[in-house]
Amino acid sequence: MVLLILHLAGWLRLAFPGLTEFKADEARLLNLALDMAEGQFALRGISSSVGFPNFPASVWIYSLPLFVWPHPYAATLFTGLLNTLAIAATYWFVRRYWGITAALVAVSMFAVSPWAVIFSRKIWAQNLLPLFVAGWAIGAALALVEERPKFIWLHFLCLALAVQIHLAAIALLPATALLLLIFRRRVRWRSLLIGVAIALLTVIPFVIYLLQRGGRMILPEIIGSQSQAALTADSLRFTAMISLGSNIHSLAGAEAYSEFLTLLPPMTPIYWLWGLLILGGSLLLAWQVWKNWEEPTSQVGLIVLVWLFMPLFFFLWHSTPVFLHYFIATLPAQYIAAAVIFSRIPAALRRLWPGAGRRGQQAVTWAAWVILLLTLVFQFWSVAALTNFLGHVATPGAFGVPLAMKLQTADRARALLTESESAEILVAGEGESPHLDAFPAVWDVLLRDTPHRFVDVRHAALFPAQPAVVILDGRKTSQPWTGDLYQQAASAIEEISLRPGEGSFLVMGLDQDARPQPDHPLQQPLLLANWVNLLGRDKLRMSDPATAIWQIHWRTGDNPDPAQYQFFNHLLDSDGVRVSQVDEPAFAPWQWAAGDTLISRFLIPWPESAAPPLG
Repeated sequence: MVLLILHLAGWLRLAFPGLTEFKADEARLLNLALDMAEGQFALRGISSSVGFPNFPASVWIYSLPLFVWPHPYAATLFTGLLNTLAIAATYWFVRRYWGITAALVAVSMFAVSPWAVIFSRKIWAQNLLPLFVAGWAIGAALALVEERPKFIWLHFLCLALAVQIHLAAIALLPATALLLLIFRRRVRWRSLLIGVAIALLTVIPFVIYLLQRGGRMILPEIIGSQSQAALTADSLRFTAMISLGSNIHSLAGAEAYSEFLTLLPPMTPIYWLWGLLILGGSLLLAWQVWKNWEEPTSQVGLIVLVWLFMPLFFFLWHSTPVFLHYFIATLPAQYIAAAVIFSRIPAALRRLWPGAGRRGQQAVTWAAWVILLLTLVFQFWSVAALTNFLGHVATPGAFGVPLAMKLQTADRARALLTESESAEILVAGEGESPHLDAFPAVWDVLLRDTPHRFVDVRHAALFPAQPAVVILDGRKTSQPWTGDLYQQAASAIEEISLRPGEGSFLVMGLDQDARPQPDHPLQQPLLLANWVNLLGRDKLRMSDPATAIWQIHWRTGDNPDPAQYQFFNHLLDSDGVRVSQVDEPAFAPWQWAAGDTLISRFLIPWPESAAPPLG
C-alpha cells in the first residue's frame, strides 16, 4: 500500500514538468545552480523578498541534478523527487511511533494535499523544505526521546539547511530551543557541540561572502527600515490554507478562477473534515502530553505539536509581510496529528460504544475509512484539475506561462540561429537587465549557452550590424511597443502559441540590412561626445488623443563607458515654450556592440492646447 501511495505522490509531483511556471526567482536560482555545476562554488543565493541575500544552501542542492543533466527539467524533477522522499520519511517516522495505520493515513493526506503538491512542482528554494524539516523532526525524536544522542547532528544539520534554504524556517530555531529546554536532562553536551559545529560549518561560505563585502551585516538595517510590527491573524489563515488545501483557485488569477471553480466538486465539506481531523489530532496529542508524559509516543507528539504551531505563533507578530509559502515548514505535522486521531477510532469505539458489538464497531470504522478515501479522491481531483487548467487556460497576473512553451521558443530560436547563420539572439520584451527585470532573467538562463542580448520593447528596438534572431514577447502590453518595428523588418516569422487568449512568442529572423530608415534622416550624422551618432527621426504620430509617439534613430558608440545615458525630449511650440516633455534612459551601454543601430521610442504626453507648428 505504501508503495502505491508513493507512486501516486510521485506522479502528482513529477509528471508533466513542462506544466510548471518559470519566473524570475526560478530562473535566477537555476542560473546560480548551473554556475556551481560548472565549477563556480556558490557563496550566496538569490536575494530574498525583504532584500537580504539568501544563503547558498538551495543553490548547492539544486546543483546536484545539474551535474548530470544541465536542463531546467532536471532541477524541476529534483524538486518533486525530494518532496516524494519527504513522504517516505514521514511514513518511517509515523510508523515508528504510532503504527502502520497512522502512517498510511498521514502519508495519504500528505501525498494529495494540494498546496504540498503545488509547492513541489517547480524550482523554488522553499520547495526544498519538507524533506529537511522531516529530518529535523526525526533527529529530535531519535536524540531526545529515544536517547540516542549521536543523532542530534541530524537535527542540527537539517535545521541549519532548512533556515538557509528559506529564512521563514527560522521559526524552527525557537522550536529547537524549546525542545532542548524540555529534554535538557537527556542532552549530551559533547553530541550537542558536535551537532552545532556541523551546522555552523554549513554557514561558513555565506560568512565568507559577507566578509568579501566588507563584513557589513545588512539584516539589522533591513529589519530596522521596515514598518512598525503588528499583531495579525495572517499566520493562522495561511496555516489553515496550507493544511486544508483551500484557496488553490488563487493560482488561476482574478480573471479565470471562477472558471476553474466550476471544475471542482463541493470542497467545503472536505476542508471541514480535514480541519476537524487536524484540530482533533492536535488536541489528542496535547492531552497525551499532559496525561501520559512518560510514554515515548507522547513525547514525540510534543515534537509534532511544536513543529506545527511554532511557525504559527512565530509569525503572529511581524513587521514584514507574511506569505503562504512561509508555512511550508509545517508540512506534514498537521497530517501526522490527523492520522493519530484517525488511527484511534477503533479503540475509541470500543471504549465509548461497547453496546454496538464488534460488527457495529467495524461498520463505523469502515465508514470512516470510506469517508477519508473520498476526501483523498476529492483532493487528488482538485490538484490534478488545477494542474491541467493552468497548462491550458491563460491566468494573467497569477500562474505564469508554462515552462514547456518557453523551452519550445528557445529551441526554435536556436534552430533558426543555426539555419540563418546569424550571430546572436535578441530577446525583446519588458526590461533589459536579468538582475533587475523578470523577463530578461528567464531568457538569460534559457539561452545560457547561446549569444544573446536584451531589448526593452517599451523603449527601443535594436538592429545589429550582423544577421540576428529575435524572440519577441507577443503577449498583451499596456502601451505601444517597438515590436511592430521588428515584425515589419523580419525576413521570417514563426509564432509559438501560448495558452488561449494569452498571445504568443514570436521567433523572427533579421537580415543584415533589416534596419528601417528614418523618415527624416540627418544630412550628416551628428556625432556626440560619447561617440553616439544621431541618424535622424521619424515623423510624430499619435498613439491616442493624449499621447504622441516620437522615435529617434541613432548608432551606438563603439567604446562606451559604463555610464547610463539619458534622452531628454522637449516639445516646443512656435514661441519656443515647452508644452510637453519626456525623459528616459537610452539602451543600456553595457549591451552596445559595434555597428548597432537603435530606434528609441518615446511616448510624449500631448496637451489639448498643443497646436502646430511644434518642434
